[in-house]
Amino acid sequence: MLDTLFSRLKEALWPGSEVVALPMMDGALKPNRRLDDAAPIGEALPGCDDLLALDDGSVLVSAGRQVLRLSGPALGERALWCDCPGTVGALAAARDGTVYAAIAGAGVVRIEQGRVGARLEQADGQPLRCVTALAVLPDGRVAIAEGSSINLPDDWTRDLLERRAHGRVVVASADLSSASTLVSGLAWPDGLLLRGTSLWVSEAWRHRVQSLPLAGGAATSVLHNLPGYPARLSADPDGGAWLSLLAVRTQLLEFVLRERAYREQMLATIDPQHWIAPSLRATGHYLEPLQGGAIKKLGIVKPWAPPRSYGLVLRLSGKGEIVDSLHSRAAGTHHGITAALRRDGRLLAVSKGSGRLLDCAVEDLR
Repeated sequence: MLDTLFSRLKEALWPGSEVVALPMMDGALKPNRRLDDAAPIGEALPGCDDLLALDDGSVLVSAGRQVLRLSGPALGERALWCDCPGTVGALAAARDGTVYAAIAGAGVVRIEQGRVGARLEQADGQPLRCVTALAVLPDGRVAIAEGSSINLPDDWTRDLLERRAHGRVVVASADLSSASTLVSGLAWPDGLLLRGTSLWVSEAWRHRVQSLPLAGGAATSVLHNLPGYPARLSADPDGGAWLSLLAVRTQLLEFVLRERAYREQMLATIDPQHWIAPSLRATGHYLEPLQGGAIKKLGIVKPWAPPRSYGLVLRLSGKGEIVDSLHSRAAGTHHGITAALRRDGRLLAVSKGSGRLLDCAVEDLR
C-alpha cells in the first residue's frame, strides 16, 4: 500500500516521471539478420562464454569447465587447452602470453602454458564469486569486473529482478597476490575495455557504458539508455570497439521492474525459467511468458515481436557512438551474445543461447 501511495504522490508531483521510453531500433540499430546469416564454426559448444585471440592466430574459447583452442583453416581444429577447477567465464591475456580466467564462484586463476597457477579468491576481504569480465592493463595489472557480490554468474536474471547494484571493479597485481577495489556500487558490470588511461565499463542493469579514469576521479558517460543489457567489450583494429548485449529491453519487463511486490512474489513462487525476465534463448515451453503479439495463430514467431531473447552486437566508434549493428531477431536462433571479437577482417561472436561460435562478415569503416 505504501508503495502505491508513494507512486501516486510521485506522479502527482513529477508528472511523466514513471514513463518508460525505450530507445528506437533505427538508424545504425536497424534490425537485420546478420547474426542468423553468420556461419557457425564447427559443432556446437554448450556453455561457450568468452573469446580470446592469441598471437599465433588461434583463438581460445571458454566452455563449461574447459578452455578450448581453435586453430587451423577457418578455426576448424579444436583441442583442449586447459581443464579448469570450475565453470570458466571471462578470459584475458597479458603480453607475455599469460592468460587469466574467471571461475564461477571461485575468483580468477592465472594460466601459463595451459596449466592453472596462482588464484585470486577475494579483494578487500570480500570473496570474488561472480567475475564477469577481465582486462589486462599496460603495467601488467589485471582489471576485474564482479557482476554481483550476492549472486553467481548464472543467476544474472535474479540479480536484475532483485534490482541489485552490488557489483564492483577490482584491480589486481599481475601475479594475483593482491587486489583492491577501484569502484563499487555498480549494477552488474559485464564488460571491460582499456581506452588510453581510462577503462570502459559496461553496466548491464543501467543500460550504459561508462569511462572510468584509472588514476581516479569521476566516471564519464560513453553510452546511455541502450536498447538492451550490455555485456563484454572488445577493441576493433579501426580504433572503435565491439559491444555484445545479453538481451534487449521490453516494455513488459520495464513495467515488471517497477512493481516490487509482484517481482518478489514471482521470485518466491514461480520456476525461474518461467519468470518474466530476459533470457539467453527461447525455450518454446507453453508456460514461457509472452508479450501480446509475440505468436501468430499458427504458432510462428513474428521477427518484429517483443522478444524474450535476442541476439545483438553493436559496433562503436572511437568516441563510443553506435555506427553499426548485427541482429538475430525474435524469430532467429543466435541469441544471447556474450562476447564478440574482430579477427582477420571477420567478427567472431559467441551465441551462448544457441551454444554456437559465429563467423560474421563486417566491413572496414571508411
